[in-house]
Amino acid sequence: MYDSSTDRLTTTLSGGRLTVRFDDGDENRIDYAVLDALASVCRSAADDPEVRVLALTGARGTFSAGAAADMGRWPDRFGHRRPEGSHGPAPLPEQDAVRALRSLMKPTVALLEGAVSGLALDLACVCDLRLALPDARIGDPRVRSGTAASTGIAYVLPRLIGQSQAMRILLLGETLDAAEALRIRLVHQIVEAPEAADAVIDRIATMPTRAWEVHKMQVLGQLDLDFESAMVHSLGVRQTHVIEDRLEGVQAWRERREPRFTGR
Repeated sequence: MYDSSTDRLTTTLSGGRLTVRFDDGDENRIDYAVLDALASVCRSAADDPEVRVLALTGARGTFSAGAAADMGRWPDRFGHRRPEGSHGPAPLPEQDAVRALRSLMKPTVALLEGAVSGLALDLACVCDLRLALPDARIGDPRVRSGTAASTGIAYVLPRLIGQSQAMRILLLGETLDAAEALRIRLVHQIVEAPEAADAVIDRIATMPTRAWEVHKMQVLGQLDLDFESAMVHSLGVRQTHVIEDRLEGVQAWRERREPRFTGR
């Protein structure tokens, strides 16, 4: 089910964890084929009860240095929407992949190591959590090449770390080390080794991930609502989404044991 349409994006499903890995042999650059494959994987995972968490990572100690110099063939499904002109093609495939990842209501975790740059940062920032290895170098240098980022980062980043720090990253094109990214809360935790990150991600896979989904629906859906509208939205989400694990949580508490959640 998760055979990627390109060998530059690999997938592995084990123990409820769907690992999606950038792997192109050259700084794990992202092209149109990778974006299409990522969007497809996210949409498939949304309806797969076997997937409890999606982990986004990169091969050989590098998350991704961003967009490829040669993005490859323009996707056929966007063929009628490719404008001509000196400004280049619109970032429709990029936006589609970012939307697909952000719209996946299951837990999503980005494991950041080595270079995390440009388009790769966009994708990392729409994940729920970001874990960083000490060698991570995180930034958005697109402004330094006269390129405007039009892939959602201008919306997402200020909501993650505030306008001031977002402006610093987007306008100055600075590259941050892991410690600085943690200080400004761009990443949630620094892990000393990939095995430590695996432990965090595997623990998430055992959580009541359906409850995670319902919380996520509320947080993302209410970002731009006033308080009273948010209250109504929360009520609507509660009334239309059942969390079966709630009963297991109560029963485990009564029996003084660890709960065995199913993600439903």
